[in-house]
Amino acid sequence: MKTKLILGLTLLFALVSANAYELNGDLNLKWTGFKTAQKVGVSGTFKNVEFKISKNDDFAEFLKSANVKIDTLSFDSGLDVRNKSIVSTLFSLKSSENILVTISKVDMKNKTLTLKLTMNEVTKNVPMTYYINKGSIIAKGQIDILDYNMSDSFAKFAKACFDLHEGKSYSEVHIAFTLPFKK
Repeated sequence: MKTKLILGLTLLFALVSANAYELNGDLNLKWTGFKTAQKVGVSGTFKNVEFKISKNDDFAEFLKSANVKIDTLSFDSGLDVRNKSIVSTLFSLKSSENILVTISKVDMKNKTLTLKLTMNEVTKNVPMTYYINKGSIIAKGQIDILDYNMSDSFAKFAKACFDLHEGKSYSEVHIAFTLPFKK
């Protein structure tokens, strides 16, 4: 009798777990900064990202279990000289070496979510819109570097890039992520 009960509970747990949302690939992060009066976009990612997410039967809870730690020193724009310039100016403060991100709210009806983003010891809620395509959630939003107490480092960055940016650098940064999942 005990064996049948244990076997039944194991089978029930396996069926419930089979219907849970879980990660199905790698998290993909993207940022886009802007330069020049024409607001030309420059995009990239970060090479070192720690990511954890827990399997869950509820989609919103699955997303809210995500924890991300981004090493800003792994900034990648596809151009080494640009990477070094941004890391040595914009992310030069010890307090800005990591960006921490969680999802604090998911509104499935309106297809929005709220990131809790901590950078340079400042935490802000970042609204994002999302959609689901081919088993991935794709979310987009924007931040302003100046909201994270980085005006001095942004000024250093803008000064270092003055000629390349034709005198215009923007503190606005578009952010996006793609999270593949399965149920």
